[in-house]
Amino acid sequence: MKNLLFFVLFLFFFPASFTTQKHNAQDTVLLELKKIRESNNLLRIKDSIRSALLQEELGSMHNPKSAELKKYRSELQHIRTEDSLRIAEQKKNIDALRKKVQPYPVQLFHKTLFTIYSGLGPFSAQQRAGNAQEQIKKLYNDKLFFPDSLKIQPKYEYINLTYNGRVVMSVSEEDALWANVSQDSLAAQYSKIISTNIQESRKSHEFENTLQRWLLAFGIVIGFLLVTFLMRKIISMFTRKIIKINENDIRSMHIRQYKLISPRQIRVFLIRTLKWIHIALYLFCLYISLSLIFSIFPATEHWAYRLLHWIWIPVKDMAISLYHYFPNLLKMMVILILGRYVDKLLRFLSVEIEKGNLRIRNFYKEWAQPTYHIVRICLIAFVIIMIFPYLPGSDTSAFRGISVFFGVLLSLGSSTAIANTIAGFIITYMRPFKEGDWIKISDVTGEVIEKSALVTRLRTINNEDITVPNSMILTNKTINYSSSTPEKGLIIPINIHVKFDVPFQKVNDLLIKAALMTEGILETPAPYVLKNAILETNVFYQLNAFTYQPQRMYYITSDLNQNILKVFSEAGIDLVTPQYFSVPDQN
Repeated sequence: MKNLLFFVLFLFFFPASFTTQKHNAQDTVLLELKKIRESNNLLRIKDSIRSALLQEELGSMHNPKSAELKKYRSELQHIRTEDSLRIAEQKKNIDALRKKVQPYPVQLFHKTLFTIYSGLGPFSAQQRAGNAQEQIKKLYNDKLFFPDSLKIQPKYEYINLTYNGRVVMSVSEEDALWANVSQDSLAAQYSKIISTNIQESRKSHEFENTLQRWLLAFGIVIGFLLVTFLMRKIISMFTRKIIKINENDIRSMHIRQYKLISPRQIRVFLIRTLKWIHIALYLFCLYISLSLIFSIFPATEHWAYRLLHWIWIPVKDMAISLYHYFPNLLKMMVILILGRYVDKLLRFLSVEIEKGNLRIRNFYKEWAQPTYHIVRICLIAFVIIMIFPYLPGSDTSAFRGISVFFGVLLSLGSSTAIANTIAGFIITYMRPFKEGDWIKISDVTGEVIEKSALVTRLRTINNEDITVPNSMILTNKTINYSSSTPEKGLIIPINIHVKFDVPFQKVNDLLIKAALMTEGILETPAPYVLKNAILETNVFYQLNAFTYQPQRMYYITSDLNQNILKVFSEAGIDLVTPQYFSVPDQN
């Protein structure tokens, strides 16, 4: 109930307050206009008195000297200059007030004759404009109209325009101030405008002219029908020709090996394009025909202007905007072209470094592409910053608001992606592994099959493709089984337990024999055995064998375990709680 009461009170008081504000604004304008008029009158009277006194003094002098004449002429010229400055200042003040006041047009058949800015006596400007428009329409509707009967009659502070004793409208000093002319000149202008437009309108509505206009309108309709008929025939002819074209005669559009558009799609596109061209031309002809027909008749002439205004003004504004925007467009094109060629140069250098044709000290080949992408991102950001001030509407608050919105959205929604991207670049420059290496990340072991800015993909021995985020790689330890293999080889460790009563030299020989029997184990460097621990009932031995095939380490480990079991079984030695590791451990 409280909200409803508040809403009702708001609806009751808001119009009253709005009307009060409107009247206050009008009163303020009238007060300022009155001050301008009073100041203008005082200065005009003052200058008139000064000028009259100077003329009288000049006339009373007998045989004036040249110096005296020059003095009086200089003073008269000074008065004229002050008068010109006063008029200019008055015009400036009136132009400032003109922005605060809504003028009301006086029209005849929707054609504006003149506008009224101020009221007169108890009548507002709107009432004066409506009354003057009604009186002018009555003059037009009279059986006879004599322009000489439209008289100018001064009365007190006003000048009335009368026709056969009937007041058509009054011209006040405020009207003259708004028009920046004298009151007499403004009355004469109004009289001439009213007389001329009434005569032209009466002439345009004569029977002969009306008949000619209807015949011309009929001709425009016939012309429109003929043009649309010919247009439809031409479009149909081109459509039939396109349909008859063999698909083998149309070349499809390709981007490298990819077929972008097939011949059938090109044919459909051409037919639909012709259809839309036909619709656009039909609407254009209809628009032109309606504009011409409306412009023929005085009663509908304003509709023609309105139709032209709907189309011509936006087109003109667009053309003017494009004309003024053209220098900025050229600047943007130059910046984009320079950025494009700098990007091509950077790409060429990265490819040459990657191929090994260009070498930079302490710069590895695998750094070429990531470095290129980083520099390219910086280049794109720099180009965007350079062209941003030249974008249309870049200085508007709406454009800035959208930019801030997308920036916040990107920063909030892509924090994980940004973290992975940064980790990906750090990993690239750390060089812990490369594609094709066998690595272990946390508890995942596999071959690196792909490295990207966001993730690294591994393929396990079971052909499982595992995707690991780069941020996880950066925060966990990574074991690379392939990085040192080409030079030093990968060591495969095998741990076994043997009882105290078995001589350690015999265990050592048997383990080395089993290693040399295994395919993929190197003779040089030779396998070796470590005694890692002496336990309560047995000794803990570790066999270390070298291989250059890290991708086969699982199979080599399996074969090596098999051979150890074989040689120990043939030697009659039992293994105590053997421990076999399917995955080599470098810890």
